[in-house]
Amino acid sequence: MPISTMHRDYEMLPLVDLHAPRAFSSRERTRSVASPDSIIQDLEDAKTMLRLAGLWINLSLENMIDACEKYMVEMRPDNTHVLLSRKADNTVRQKGVRKPHYSHLLAFDNTLVFQAACCLPLKIVAASLDGNPVSGRVLFSAHSDERGGKLVYQFQDTGTEMIVDIQRGESSRAQRYLFRGM
Repeated sequence: MPISTMHRDYEMLPLVDLHAPRAFSSRERTRSVASPDSIIQDLEDAKTMLRLAGLWINLSLENMIDACEKYMVEMRPDNTHVLLSRKADNTVRQKGVRKPHYSHLLAFDNTLVFQAACCLPLKIVAASLDGNPVSGRVLFSAHSDERGGKLVYQFQDTGTEMIVDIQRGESSRAQRYLFRGM
């Protein structure tokens, strides 16, 4: 059964730490091009998550903003969220059904909404809008082993540059997204 949450109250997010060191990764990433089937799967999943969040907008290239920069940063201990540890899974992962993987910022009707999906639970741990603190609220958040992690998050106010730090699972690192030209 998926764990899902919705919060309708806005909360002030911690300001992004611009001095957080970039995380070193020894893992090599393959630069593969997404297949047409994967692109369609991600788009359909994004539309479904927006509807579950109560947003009935047209998901199009006109209102989707992709990050101009994306990299990992080390989180400081005061920014980490303590999660209950799950029992270690020592089984070998088998290739199964692909889980959607996407992230983008939606700009419509003077509203900014961040949307992401991957195989782990997702949480926004910090954000800034034009270098200033920003408030936001979770419109939809869910995770299950079968469907992966989903997040739809609405920010208050608009601007020209947004930085969002996302924690995946229990990682001590955050994925940083930089959006410009909103």
